[in-house]
Amino acid sequence: MSTKKKATKTKTAPKLNTPTLEDVMAVRLLVRAREDFQSQRKRMDNRMGRKADGDAQNVQERAIHAEDAELFVGISDAARQQEAEIEKKLKKVLKRFPVYTEWLLNVKGVGTIAAAQIIGNIDIHKATTVSKIWQYCGLNPGMVEGKKRVENADGTFKLIPTGKLIRGDKLTAGFVAPYNKNMRTALCGVLADGFIKAQAPYALEHYYPYKERLANSEKVTEEIRKAGAKAESIAWKDAKPAHRDRAAKRKMIKAFLSDLYVAWRTLEGLEVRPPYQEQYLGHKHAS
Repeated sequence: MSTKKKATKTKTAPKLNTPTLEDVMAVRLLVRAREDFQSQRKRMDNRMGRKADGDAQNVQERAIHAEDAELFVGISDAARQQEAEIEKKLKKVLKRFPVYTEWLLNVKGVGTIAAAQIIGNIDIHKATTVSKIWQYCGLNPGMVEGKKRVENADGTFKLIPTGKLIRGDKLTAGFVAPYNKNMRTALCGVLADGFIKAQAPYALEHYYPYKERLANSEKVTEEIRKAGAKAESIAWKDAKPAHRDRAAKRKMIKAFLSDLYVAWRTLEGLEVRPPYQEQYLGHKHAS
């Protein structure tokens, strides 16, 4: 009696999409549209004395007639609905990007808007090292060449390198910002808080341990103790809690961006290189 073996089918990995420039532009436009509606809603809520959750503030001078309040509340609520609708559309567009479906979607604490900010702003093909991403996002405390904006004859502007060095993570008078201010806010503000609120691995493994280490560190940092005064040298353990908090958030976000760089470049089939400090100086990038 002969027996026939059943043919076994081998599962093949699903083919990943190759995002186009048009896909990236769609993400950028949706993010900006949401920001426009959000800004409109916040201004309207502020004028009405309304909190972010819709409850009324205790501000007597903003009192208005009940019938008028309904009109303004309707405008605010319509903007809020548009924000939610745009977020739904963003989720659909983000599915075109392997870095979202294969990685960001699985990172606890990363929401739709944060993912859209990252994908819409960072060009992973130009980011040949993670150090370039750190610089773009305002997380490089080293010195970089400062640039100035010069107006052309036709009214357009161009950036001119000056040959002078400025801090890569700070604004310097007379020079254009050496980083994307919106990205630093989105990462060190919104995303960092999201990691902490969700008690995500990035917070548990980087934020809390580093914050605790700084609270006991004798190493010196520069801190402005009073508004308008010059920065003073002070031990980390004696620094303001808010200063240590910001430093720990930066440390956490840099760790996240390091993993993002590797995952994203790998998914795109691009070369993955270690940070400059590891590749050439033999030590890890300082926070």
